[in-house]
Amino acid sequence: LKIDILKDIIFVFTPQGDVIELPEDATPVDFAYHIHTEIGNKCVASKINGQIASLDSQLKNGDMIEIITSKSRKGPNRDWIDFVKTNTAKSKIRSFFMKKRHSKNSTFS
Repeated sequence: LKIDILKDIIFVFTPQGDVIELPEDATPVDFAYHIHTEIGNKCVASKINGQIASLDSQLKNGDMIEIITSKSRKGPNRDWIDFVKTNTAKSKIRSFFMKKRHSKNSTFS
């Protein structure tokens, strides 16, 4: 029974050794948004087990994930919606673009 419950879940690690629970096939972007919205919005690259990896890479149980951010990054990429697995990441990406659209529209009012 335990095996069936944990079948769709993976456990990955932060560089500090903290354990993060994510759905199977989650990506570094899912991990970044799980940690904090601003980390997700500012991420530009990732390292999986010390190796540079693309942001759409699928994470595996036991991976150690490091997110590389940039202060100059203005926000997430719209294409991330197509590969993130968690509803949290999808929701935060959509929210960023809705706020951006709202602020752009309010400047013309």
